[in-house]
Amino acid sequence: MVATLQIEVAKRLLAKPGTPDYGLLTLLVQLEYEPQGWFKIPASCFFPEPEVDSACICLVRRQRPLLPPEQRDTFARIVKRSFSQRRKMMLKLLKEDWPEMRLAAEFERLNLSPQIRAEQVSLEQFGQMAEALFRSPE
Repeated sequence: MVATLQIEVAKRLLAKPGTPDYGLLTLLVQLEYEPQGWFKIPASCFFPEPEVDSACICLVRRQRPLLPPEQRDTFARIVKRSFSQRRKMMLKLLKEDWPEMRLAAEFERLNLSPQIRAEQVSLEQFGQMAEALFRSPE
């Protein structure tokens, strides 16, 4: 898929963990697609000229899904809850939906600090957590 978007949105789709643009949109899109290049389109290329720059971005559907379809709802639930209050620790936020002991075990298994915030957790780690919490929700 090739899309022209506001540059701020394109940056969110391309973001990596630990960067300011990394968040919910990044993870939900990157679960299904791999961003594979982009370029900036200046506002002067459009008529009438918008007040923002744009970007053309290429998103390629993943050949092999990172998660089976039945686990995607769990993934989305984890990611949405984790980014619901960006400055809070992820473990504290997820306790609203899963038992603390279960979460603590998964954080340890994934080598994640109990104090980690969602913006530091990779797509793969979120996927592994979704897989584990899907199998044993309680």
